[in-house]
Amino acid sequence: MLKKVKICLAVLAISTLASIAVNAATVKNPDPKKVTKITTTTTEETTETTTEETTEEVTDEETETTTKEKSEGTTSSNIEGSGQLTTIALDEFSENPTDAQGQPLTGKDLAAYKVVAKTYKDKWTAKTSPLISETTLHSDADYTEKAKTFTFDNGDKFTIKRFNFSTNNNARLEDSITIEGNTMQIRYVSPETNEWYMSENLVNTAKQTMFIDTDKGSYIFSVPAVYTNSFENNTLEMRPELEQKIEIQKGDGTYTLKWSFPRNTETIGEIWMLQSANKLADWSNINHFNTLKQDLGVNRRFSWDGYYFPTPSNYTPYSPTMLYRQPSDYSGASFTKYGSFPAPFELGYVFTYTCMENQNTDGYWPTGPKSGWLATDFNIAAGFYDTRFNTDFGCNLIDAYKRYNNTQFLMAACKYAEFFLEHAEKNSYVTTNGGLLVEDYGYKYEHTKTHVSLNHQLAEMNYLYRLYNITKEDRYKEMADRMLKGVEDTKDQWVLANNNLNYALYYLANTNTMVDYPYLTYNDLKEAQELYMQSHNKAKNETLQYLMDCKMEWMLANGVTGYNK
Repeated sequence: MLKKVKICLAVLAISTLASIAVNAATVKNPDPKKVTKITTTTTEETTETTTEETTEEVTDEETETTTKEKSEGTTSSNIEGSGQLTTIALDEFSENPTDAQGQPLTGKDLAAYKVVAKTYKDKWTAKTSPLISETTLHSDADYTEKAKTFTFDNGDKFTIKRFNFSTNNNARLEDSITIEGNTMQIRYVSPETNEWYMSENLVNTAKQTMFIDTDKGSYIFSVPAVYTNSFENNTLEMRPELEQKIEIQKGDGTYTLKWSFPRNTETIGEIWMLQSANKLADWSNINHFNTLKQDLGVNRRFSWDGYYFPTPSNYTPYSPTMLYRQPSDYSGASFTKYGSFPAPFELGYVFTYTCMENQNTDGYWPTGPKSGWLATDFNIAAGFYDTRFNTDFGCNLIDAYKRYNNTQFLMAACKYAEFFLEHAEKNSYVTTNGGLLVEDYGYKYEHTKTHVSLNHQLAEMNYLYRLYNITKEDRYKEMADRMLKGVEDTKDQWVLANNNLNYALYYLANTNTMVDYPYLTYNDLKEAQELYMQSHNKAKNETLQYLMDCKMEWMLANGVTGYNK
């Protein structure tokens, strides 16, 4: 758990909203009463997969099958039409900082604090810091209901509720909320077609994240989720056969939304919602459709303690419906980066903050389950450190710092950087001219040294350059430079005969037949080139350009598209 530091600062938020390429299609009607279908093509995320034998695009996670999601573009620092945020003045940092319990900061917490303390802040920029509360709403011999709420300055409220059962009962537990309104529109992404639908017919709900607008307010409701009451190694097993969709009934100037959960000691129930008296999205803006098109109902879920992603089949524990707490927080990262309007702005904050809280005392976000691949090849068991997933979330924290102007996100980002500096020094290969190639994985206990993949190396290097550009902490830049030197010293080893790039070096096991992503590593190289030039005030780096050119030649020869231009 990240220590909460008593700091209250306004910080610099510099960003612009990214444009999104989309195609809008026609209207389809699954029910005769006003149902709209919109087909979109989003360029916010690209998901690429490297397997041990082939390379293809899918949406799983990296083990034998490797998936990384990258978001490109820039961000905007304000909510459109908000007007609710207030300007705050700069507070002084303490020379003797303490955590929320009054204990002096030490180790990585203190090191991160010192970096944040000297980072330039813009006192005229507003800070987003919603009030967070946890409450037990009901507790008796049958069940317990608890809620966690984020209340934003503009009155918008995010609430997640969890139900734990102490007895079994054939009758489901019913829960509901009544909202004001005389007219209603329901929107969701169809689980069957993966396309947007809109309906004014109250029967057209779905077991999917629903976006509901009345003439009095806007709401987002999650699937009323049912999970197995076991969370081994930070996993969450969905029970879709026990889940039921929300039902809506019209009243006099009101609507009542009802949902239910099975009363069973072996399962829990969970639902989250975002409520606002104002519009959460502009449904005439196709970019808003694209930004909100995140799977949070079928294969991925946001839960009480974080973001959950499908568990690979070689992980332990595993079942076909089991999810694991994913360090990268893909949906929250996308919401944060593109959160220029209220819905993703607020969801991005909640998701990122919740996932940030899982940072351990060492400074990273462990992957809970055991990977069969890592266990076999490197003797790495459950609770390992994945450099790419952690670094991707570190970038999410940087974006959150700029988006929300809240130094808690920068503190967590810097604490992770402190951990990474230590990992890089202790778990790496030194190259000819003193460069470093950093191992892809870490583990607290004795294990075999791991390989170094180019995409991990570049992502980590880019993270340090990004953090240096904000904090001006020389240690971050110096480590990034050493990592770049490691790539320069081994540049010819990264290029194959067909001009594709070698996925990894120093893979000592006999099972290494992984190939590079179609374009993810190219995007990492392109970002590295841009950050290098920005950080050093210099022309392009020759090695990075050489590797980019080789990869580009291979991509063109193989018809690969989707890379950043």
